[in-house]
Amino acid sequence: MDIDFKTKISELNDRQRDWFATAMVAMVLADGDIDRAEVDFLLKVTSMIKDESTKDRLKKFIQFKTIPPLGQPVGLDRKVAMTIIIDLIRVAVADKDFANAEKDMIREVGKSLKFAPDEIDKLVMYGFELMAS
Repeated sequence: MDIDFKTKISELNDRQRDWFATAMVAMVLADGDIDRAEVDFLLKVTSMIKDESTKDRLKKFIQFKTIPPLGQPVGLDRKVAMTIIIDLIRVAVADKDFANAEKDMIREVGKSLKFAPDEIDKLVMYGFELMAS
């Protein structure tokens, strides 16, 4: 599992990068089924975090297969928020399955990023389109 992120990670500040990595971990763990490729992917994701305690905390969530709390994203503009959701959707459907828990996670993240319910529904539909292609 290797995802070329649409989100420009280098343009995120440390707190935004931590939130992005936490959201990625939450998305991979959402369906409750995590394989070796996903663990490797998550370890790559955590490597983008500078703060060692945050990195260690996320690794514990991965180890115990527990979804980390996301909290509120900090200072993301709408365009960046959209790329983050698209990246999360791409991760969710990488296994050609879009589990209900993953759709729920997209809805939760979309709500925290201040997207309207109809926009979130369109993003979920985009996930199904990605799976079909």
